[in-house]
Amino acid sequence: MREATRPDTLGPVIVISVLSLKGGVGKTSVALGLAGAAAKRGLKVLVVDLDPQGNATSILQARHGRANAATVLEHPTAESLQRAVTKTAWSFKDGRVDVVGSDSELIRFDAWTGKRNFVPKLARAMKRLEGYDVIVIDCPPSLGALTREALAASRLAVVVTTPSYFGAQGAERAIHEINEIRSSVNPDLRFAGIIVNRLREKTEEHRYRKRELIAIHGPSAVLKPSVPERVALQQAESTGEPISAVKSAGARDVAKVFDKQMARLLKMARDADASQSD
Repeated sequence: MREATRPDTLGPVIVISVLSLKGGVGKTSVALGLAGAAAKRGLKVLVVDLDPQGNATSILQARHGRANAATVLEHPTAESLQRAVTKTAWSFKDGRVDVVGSDSELIRFDAWTGKRNFVPKLARAMKRLEGYDVIVIDCPPSLGALTREALAASRLAVVVTTPSYFGAQGAERAIHEINEIRSSVNPDLRFAGIIVNRLREKTEEHRYRKRELIAIHGPSAVLKPSVPERVALQQAESTGEPISAVKSAGARDVAKVFDKQMARLLKMARDADASQSD
């Protein structure tokens, strides 16, 4: 997908898919952490909740809109997408976070037959979307059609995992799918890296699994810093606040990580734009 360029220094809108292969790794926490970090930088952010569970929509305390993500996939037009955009309860001094909310009807769009004639719908609807610097797509915890829709519409793909036995295997399958979508329908897509979530640095098992990921995928594929396990993140989600709004040392630790990760992703996007223009 080729996004419309904007007149500021960021260039094209940056669309980031956040995906995993299983539930329970904190994928939505990472997606919203990145979205909040971007908004705190003064950027205009849109979260697209493609997970039928709708956790991102609930945490953002989104207003009920005239349409939702399921509507967009059923009628993939710019007008349908614009109707689905709703305001959230998250507020920042300069930036903002809006959302295209999830709906249980999304599940009927997740069937994947494995056929090669995949025609993206979300990418078509997003082509003329304006008014945002960053779009974060929260994918379902699987590699069905919804995740493929997200990847086909994105410039960067972030894989979320925990430092566990199955982490390396899941990340490898996700990277394979990213490369498949890049080679087939979206040549602008780039694998941004793996974010290790809920890391307990003092636990030998967690350190070992992180080293395992690095050994398999390479040092540059595992994004630094990892997201530490902190109770503050669950507190923020339960109250529907961005992590930066929670006043605790643990919350500050996590907010700093997300800010560094977002800075890295923004730089990746700028570097990719620069290389394409050379």
